[in-house]
Amino acid sequence: MVKKSKSFLFPGLILVLVILVSLFWLRPKVATIIKANRELAASKKTLAELTRKVTILEGLSQPELSEKVDLVLKVLPSEKDVPRNLFVLKRLALNNELMVNELSIPEVGEIASSSAETKKTKDEILSSLNVKLTLVGSREKIINFLQQVESTAPLMRVSSLAISQKGEGLDEAMIEVRTYFLFFPKTIGKLEQPIIPVTSQEEKVFGELTSFKLFEANESTSFALPVGKEDLFAY
Repeated sequence: MVKKSKSFLFPGLILVLVILVSLFWLRPKVATIIKANRELAASKKTLAELTRKVTILEGLSQPELSEKVDLVLKVLPSEKDVPRNLFVLKRLALNNELMVNELSIPEVGEIASSSAETKKTKDEILSSLNVKLTLVGSREKIINFLQQVESTAPLMRVSSLAISQKGEGLDEAMIEVRTYFLFFPKTIGKLEQPIIPVTSQEEKVFGELTSFKLFEANESTSFALPVGKEDLFAY
């Protein structure tokens, strides 16, 4: 009887040992297979999302999109274009037959680097620089100048104005203008983020941008900017 029990016990131990070894060996393999299946499913999902985005982008008109981007960047530059700002202000003054007595930028430290942090007021969402100028001329011409500043690219807004009488038929205007720009984003978004189509409100805003007056780029090349103790335009 004992011999018979031993004859059954030995194969049973072998079977248990084989099962235990198999479990220890197969468990990591199974975990690897499960992980690989999950990664494959995630890759398929990402590929499907990218394919959908490519389809959307292929449906856009590249010439039309390039034209819109070019206009937007002219109105709202992606960097500090101080020479352009000063040129446009001086050009508008000359077009209105106004004498420019002063044209300066108080925020010298903020201009020294294109990547420098710029301060924003609580009501502003765009980075900006302040330009001060003093003009002399008729009040009508000064008013025309102020209206044209806010309808000429790049985007500018009159933030302060003080007018005093200079002489017979002449006024002196001390003006502060904020010039705006917006750096490109550091990232273009995550893969899982959907492409948001242009809304009707955004199309309306773009329509307003088309009404901005644009000076040709080569018109500003002859404008010599004064440089003081520090080169304001050294990037």
